[in-house]
Amino acid sequence: MTACLILLNLAMFFEELRGGEAIFTLFKASPLDIYQYLIQGSPPFLLIHRSILVSGFMHTGYVHLIGNIIFLSVFGPPVEKRLGVIRFILFYIIAIFGAFYAHAIIYPQSPAPVIGASGAIAAIMGVYLIFNPWGRILTIIPLILQLEVVEIPSVIFILVWFAIQGASGYLSIYHLSNVAWFSHIGGFLIGLTFGIQHRWFR
Repeated sequence: MTACLILLNLAMFFEELRGGEAIFTLFKASPLDIYQYLIQGSPPFLLIHRSILVSGFMHTGYVHLIGNIIFLSVFGPPVEKRLGVIRFILFYIIAIFGAFYAHAIIYPQSPAPVIGASGAIAAIMGVYLIFNPWGRILTIIPLILQLEVVEIPSVIFILVWFAIQGASGYLSIYHLSNVAWFSHIGGFLIGLTFGIQHRWFR
C-alpha cells in the first residue's frame, strides 16, 4: 500500500504538470473554505472535503514531491506492516483531514490552499516513533567540505525534525509562510497519539 500511495502521488504530480493551474483551481482547499462554510453554508461540505483529500496527493514542485516520497518510503512500510493494509490506508486518509484541520485551527481565515502529503506523512512518522524508537535512519550530514552518511536512531532523527517544524510553525505566526507548518505538527501529534493508543491501550 505504501508503494500504491507513492504511485498515486507521482500520478497526481504528472497530472499537475499536464493540467497546470487548472488542477490547483479545481481541487485547492483552504481554511477559509471551511470558515465560509460554517458562516455562509458554502462551498458545499462534501466538495470541500473532496478537495482536501485530493490536495493531500498534490505537490507544489519537484523538491516537495521527492522529499515526501523519500520520507514515505522510509517510514511507511514498517508502519504498514505493523497496522496491516486496511488500517494503514484508513489511518493515512484520516491523517490527511486531521493535518488540514490542525492548520485550519491556527489560521481559520487563511485563503492559502493546503497542498501536499506532508501532514499525512508526519502522522506516519509519529506512529513510527512509538513503534520503533530505536530504528536506524540513514541520514546525510552536510560537513564543511563533504557529505557524511550516518545512521541515526529514529527517536533522535524524528524529534529533531519535529523541533524544526515547531520552530518554523512558531515563526510563521509572526511572518507569513507558504508552508503549512501546523499541518506537519498536527499530523505528527495525531500519529503519536494513535501510536500510543495502538501500542499500549489496545
